[in-house]
Amino acid sequence: MMEFTKKSKIAIVGAGKLGGSLALALSAASYNVVSVFSRNANSALNVSKEIDGCIPSSDIQETINVAEIVFITTPDDVISKIASSSKWSNSQAVIHCSGASGIELFSSIESRIEFGSFHPMQTFSSIKEGSKSMQGITFAIDGTDRIVGFLKEITNSFNSGFVLIPSEYKPMYHLTGTLMGNLLLEYAAISAKLWEQIGYDQEKGIQSLVPMMRQVADNLENIGLPEALAGPFVRGDIGTIKKHLEILKEDAPQVLNLYCELALAGFYFVKDDIEMNLELKEEITEMLESKLQR
Repeated sequence: MMEFTKKSKIAIVGAGKLGGSLALALSAASYNVVSVFSRNANSALNVSKEIDGCIPSSDIQETINVAEIVFITTPDDVISKIASSSKWSNSQAVIHCSGASGIELFSSIESRIEFGSFHPMQTFSSIKEGSKSMQGITFAIDGTDRIVGFLKEITNSFNSGFVLIPSEYKPMYHLTGTLMGNLLLEYAAISAKLWEQIGYDQEKGIQSLVPMMRQVADNLENIGLPEALAGPFVRGDIGTIKKHLEILKEDAPQVLNLYCELALAGFYFVKDDIEMNLELKEEITEMLESKLQR
């Protein structure tokens, strides 16, 4: 039975931000990345040239054939197609990096190979910066026992942690990342856009709000919930909340529902806060609910 170690030959199928970042991070941690595949030859070349002895390829089967371990980092809808249409050896392992899907994506493979899933709870904006972003994060892993053990070793090499997420919980797991990563960024863009209402552009809004975002994240990590919560909803500052609702209705009605929904959801975490009595909480809740445009 083959053992999977740092010396095992690794191929990356998909040379986008995630695949490229993973390839560079594995190489930096002394793993043996031997080939990178992309339908775009330049994409494969741009990643492979950063790794000694790594061969770029635009032939997916060729890439699979030279490896003992294959990481598939393509979009989710493509993973199962690659798995079913490729030829696999019983001595190989295949691992996908989908956040929303589990190891059922490999159900069509007839060979008795090892398989798993390995998803970083992280967002990647570029390949070189992304490889650094593999450090100090959390990975969701699943798979056969040998692959889970191997993936745990990788997370340790990245100075990162891991959670064991079986297939049935992957959609909810991935949803949390989407809410925090993608939708948080969109929320920040909306907030910064409102600076145009006070005589500045969106870029000035971003410049002004990003330090606050960093502090909020630091408070959440270091203090936790509900202690990290702050602002008019925690204080029960009904006068300020009324002003917010009035200005949103007048000048930014497209943001009104978002404001009310998030505020109402946030009340769940401050329900036991001593700064606000029950009567005031109910008054603010009724006010927010009345402004929602269903």
